[in-house]
Amino acid sequence: MSNAAPTHRQALPRKWNDRSVFNVPEAAEIFGTTPWAIYEAIKRGELRVVRIGRLIKIPRPVVEEMLAG
Repeated sequence: MSNAAPTHRQALPRKWNDRSVFNVPEAAEIFGTTPWAIYEAIKRGELRVVRIGRLIKIPRPVVEEMLAG
């Protein structure tokens, strides 16, 4: 048995293991909410994102941080 502390990466379901960024619908699925709620969180500054033109990406560390609470 390992004494290593669990990593934040374990918070995400296995299907997301190879992803470093997420789009809004994916983030909504991860957080169990709607895309509208994600857009509102972005608008209020509660969710840090990367914008490339109209494209919105949520970095994995931001998602993991929020899931860790």
